[in-house]
Amino acid sequence: MRWVWVWVGGSAAAACAGLAVALYYLPGLEKLSWIAGAGSFVTAVPSLVLALVLARAQTQPPPTPSSAEVPAGGVANSVGDVSGSAVQAREVGGPVQQVSGNTGDTYTAHTMMFNQLPPAEQPPGALDRVASAVRVGQADPRELGVHAARPGSDGSALPPYVARDVDAELEQHLTRAASGGRPVLVAGDSTAGKSRAALQALKNALPGRRLIAPSPSTDLHALAARLTAPPLPEGGVVVWLDDLHRYLGLGRIGLTEDTLQALRRAGAAVVATMRSEFLDAYRPGALATTGQEWLEVRSERDDTAALLKCFDTVEVDRVWSAGETDRAAAVGDERLDEAVARHGVHGIAEYLAAGPDLLAEWRNARRSSTRGGHPRGHALVAAAVDLARTGLLAALTRQILQQAHRPYLAGAAALRPEPFDDALDWAQQVRLGVSSLLVPADGDQECWRAFDYLVEAATAPIPAPTWQTALACAAGDDERITIADNADEAGHRDTAVAVCEPLARDGHPRAMNLMGIWAEEGGNPDQAEAWYRRAVDAGHTGALFNLGLLLDEQDRPQEAEEAYRRAVDAGNTKALNNLGLLLADQGRAGEAEAWYRRAADAGHTKALFNLGLLLAAQDRSQEAEAWYRRAVDAGDIDALLNLGLLLAAQDRLQEAEAWYRRAADAGHTKALFNLGVLLAAQDRSQEAEEAYRRAVDAGDTDALFNLGVLLAAQDRPQEAEGYFRRAVDAGYTGALNNLGVLLAGQRRVGEAEEAYRRAADAGHTKALNNLGLLLAGQGRAGEAETRYRRAADAGDTGALFNLGVLLAAQDRSQEAEAWYRRAADAGHIDALLNLGVLLAAQDRPQEAEGYFRRAVDAGHTKALFNLGVLLAGQGRVGEAVEALERAVEAFAAVGDVDKQRLAAELLAELRGEDGEG
Repeated sequence: MRWVWVWVGGSAAAACAGLAVALYYLPGLEKLSWIAGAGSFVTAVPSLVLALVLARAQTQPPPTPSSAEVPAGGVANSVGDVSGSAVQAREVGGPVQQVSGNTGDTYTAHTMMFNQLPPAEQPPGALDRVASAVRVGQADPRELGVHAARPGSDGSALPPYVARDVDAELEQHLTRAASGGRPVLVAGDSTAGKSRAALQALKNALPGRRLIAPSPSTDLHALAARLTAPPLPEGGVVVWLDDLHRYLGLGRIGLTEDTLQALRRAGAAVVATMRSEFLDAYRPGALATTGQEWLEVRSERDDTAALLKCFDTVEVDRVWSAGETDRAAAVGDERLDEAVARHGVHGIAEYLAAGPDLLAEWRNARRSSTRGGHPRGHALVAAAVDLARTGLLAALTRQILQQAHRPYLAGAAALRPEPFDDALDWAQQVRLGVSSLLVPADGDQECWRAFDYLVEAATAPIPAPTWQTALACAAGDDERITIADNADEAGHRDTAVAVCEPLARDGHPRAMNLMGIWAEEGGNPDQAEAWYRRAVDAGHTGALFNLGLLLDEQDRPQEAEEAYRRAVDAGNTKALNNLGLLLADQGRAGEAEAWYRRAADAGHTKALFNLGLLLAAQDRSQEAEAWYRRAVDAGDIDALLNLGLLLAAQDRLQEAEAWYRRAADAGHTKALFNLGVLLAAQDRSQEAEEAYRRAVDAGDTDALFNLGVLLAAQDRPQEAEGYFRRAVDAGYTGALNNLGVLLAGQRRVGEAEEAYRRAADAGHTKALNNLGLLLAGQGRAGEAETRYRRAADAGDTGALFNLGVLLAAQDRSQEAEAWYRRAADAGHIDALLNLGVLLAAQDRPQEAEGYFRRAVDAGHTKALFNLGVLLAGQGRVGEAVEALERAVEAFAAVGDVDKQRLAAELLAELRGEDGEG
């Protein structure tokens, strides 16, 4: 083994020379890699000498560059890591964070809710009309709310009906409703054709039934009772509720869940229409987003929202499809022919009702009367439109219009407003033989309302005086509270409180509930709780739900559970979902599942999603997938995202990508982020970059960070730095660590140190470790040790290892061994190798061999070489040859030519000696 002595001497000389050169010439972090490389051979020299003296040999491997940090912990840095740890692209928060929810927010609808004016008294004979009701087939569309159209050349009031795409669906729902099924709601924009489509479907499905169209002042509860008493209408009854919002919020006489069920028990098929703007007022507009699941939040509109869930809803599009337009063209009616040719961006029914023409005329009227304008007429219509938007349902008298229109003439003196009578005549003039801007609300034409198409088109803020006029003209407390609630939604909280607080103190349940919501939003939970409890005592079931939310937010789970259970018993379906969430948070998964299933059966969309989430957390993936798919079918875009996450976790990447893309197309920002993660993992970097950039443009902070990681990996440091800095500015402190890594790699040591320190101060453990590496590379061993110890105490495995390296270099072998052992126990395979080297240097070959073999079993290539040297030094040539053969193959596989040659030379020498022996 004479060549070994030559190799030992040469290695020692080269290592020492390299160390000296590195210490003298190389600046910054680059110096550290040379120190580590040379140092590993210096460490190997005494080991080999000792091995030869005692028939033992071992070497320490050169440093191995660390892997980039992964989401759930990371691979620790090995000695000499000059680039630190980079956080890889990952799914932030796992498969649920992007679609989470918790308590704390208040549901706010962006469209106002309107309640009907309570009648002073029941109109005489209102219920006697039951016996004389006409059959559906004989009903007059105009009397049932169908908009007028220009008369035809044959004198017909309406053009022939054109089949709509929803007709078959409507008829199926109506047939079920006649057999005891759910009532039917037809929704759509003003002049979309919803009333006529509903009536035509009735004529096709239930032509022989009697049709009852009660006025909003009819006592619907009494009507239900009348339908069960003789004489019963022959052939059954249809109850027609056109513009359903006029029947809501009237207490016992209006439509409630109890009255609706009573009508169904009486055998009535209930059919209603509603404009989309009103329907939207009862749909979720804001949900809490800080936990793991979706939690329904408080709303004053809960009762009506629950009522509308009792209907099968069919929506009629305002803009007609190509098939509908073709069918209209084939009818042969001159009005339809004109509409098909000239409707432009408007719907056919919309054009026939002259909605766009009337809207344009109103808007163009605000110009000087000397130039053909009608500035006062414009103001009258504007006042009527905005009064309708406030929630005022009373018909507008001449006196109300005179008072209400004045704010709309502010600054209009130069337009020379026309006299009031002229303005009123202009506003109620019928245009195109169809409608007027102000529509008569009574037979004597002494009261008016705005043409509903204009109300739907208005978007300008409502002036404060108009809110006051509406409140002054409201006929009762319920209507006043509705207007106050709408005023609050429009940013007039002071006005709303001034109305509701006196009513609340007088014991009005709705007012007390609203005062509770506003107190909670204002940061006064004690006052909110007091109002909620008073409202509960007064019988307001929605306040029970809100009380449960408040108690849940205050970490009073037992009281919250009691409130939710009472709300469930009172029929609040949102409480079913939240009770499930509360129980799930307490680890009562079985109970939570049962409540979610009840909520899902009640039609609660978010319960479908939450149930999927609960099942996924229990590794019941097949069931979770089924519930997510049901939530998707119900229109839940968050389920699109989580379904993608679930499939990605099952390595069904193609399917996952498709769901991510669907969620992204539906506007889900986190879907773009996760799509980027998925594509990056498949090395589809260009597509991943595009997805991340789209997510960044949508405001996703995590995408800023991951885009920086992606660009850094492509050696685009300037762009990466920009995105890391943007992520830091957006509050993503983890980007500071990666910024430090990037700067250190560019030898911008001072900036890198500052970034690491900021990240460490923000609690980033990897930054402590990387700061230690940076300081060690500058010879600041004491500072480096302090950072390593802090990182190790925080659980960073790499810091355990690096602290061992630092201590070993200072000949503090006993301390180094302790830290290596801790790192090895934590799964750090480099620690296994270095511990073997340390033990071999202390003449503890049996222990050293054990750690080398553990490192080999963990896949550490260099451990094979060190094991071979150790075995050769013990004269166990056969075992040494086997280890070195495996080392040669392993080095060849990874392309490490130098180490492959070294192992081969030692292997050849061993085989030669074995042959001589």
